[in-house]
Amino acid sequence: MASGDKSRIGVVLVQMGGPLDLDQVEPFIKSIFADPDLIAVPGPAWTSELVGTIVSKMRGPKVRAAYRSIGGGSPILDITLSQAQAVTTALCERGHDAFYAVAMRYSQPDTADAIEHLERQGADRIVMLPLYPHYSFATTGSSENELRRVIKQRPCDLPLRVIRTWHDHPSYLDLQARLVIEMLDDLPEAQRDGAAVVFSAHGLPQKMVDRGDPYPSEIAAAMAGVIERVPYRLDARLGYQSRTGPLKWIGPDTIDVIREFADEGRDSVSLVPISFVSDHIETLYEADMLIAEAAAAAGIREYRRSAVFNDCLGVGEMLADIVEDAL
Repeated sequence: MASGDKSRIGVVLVQMGGPLDLDQVEPFIKSIFADPDLIAVPGPAWTSELVGTIVSKMRGPKVRAAYRSIGGGSPILDITLSQAQAVTTALCERGHDAFYAVAMRYSQPDTADAIEHLERQGADRIVMLPLYPHYSFATTGSSENELRRVIKQRPCDLPLRVIRTWHDHPSYLDLQARLVIEMLDDLPEAQRDGAAVVFSAHGLPQKMVDRGDPYPSEIAAAMAGVIERVPYRLDARLGYQSRTGPLKWIGPDTIDVIREFADEGRDSVSLVPISFVSDHIETLYEADMLIAEAAAAAGIREYRRSAVFNDCLGVGEMLADIVEDAL
């Protein structure tokens, strides 16, 4: 799209969301497990609500303890708002008339809030920018379905452009590689070549992959693209974290991969949380506490992880590149 096009672009950044405080933990869990796009429960709509209520009561105490350990709530909303400001600032500097709205899938502000904001601001078109680089039915797919449901219920009929994946976008791979290099540069120079690196992605139930979810293949492709951009020879392996419930999940587990390195005599492991663009429970608690403790128990003396994007230098330009290419 040429910068001379003066249509008013409303960029909706969609993200999972998170509880801002401990009182919001159970409603957050309930929203996740009541999502029919995520967990298909046979029967009428109220059965999904019932499942969400039951799971939130069962898991609430444990999850509250996890959030308490990282300060009592998730920083994901503040980080997302910062990323939203960065991408629209970059787009405006390139000549676009752009503004943003944030749509959290399982917390506030939600998709309805976002669309109401876009309407009030006089959007001529909407672009959905998922803050999930890799497509999954459970993340980008669910957010798109919800966005289309909300728009259909509104009197407006704004054109919608959905960015479904950006796992192979050069700007994304460049920035992700920069964060990996910054982490590896903390190692003594002699240890950078051959460094043990675990790329850790959020897990996914196996049944979704069996139905054709492209998420694992996009994770693998992104990992390969990042490795190509790192100027060191890496012993890099892929693992998955954040498994919940009795379902079979894709593997291998991130902790098992770290244990493999330990069994091979490695005592230094670096972790790259490749599927996360902002700090949340999966990085601050799971990666920095649980996985770190498991690594130490396995005999890993040096454990580190790379930063995620958050509001790092260049994140707005990266996201603006992705939006511009979609336009």
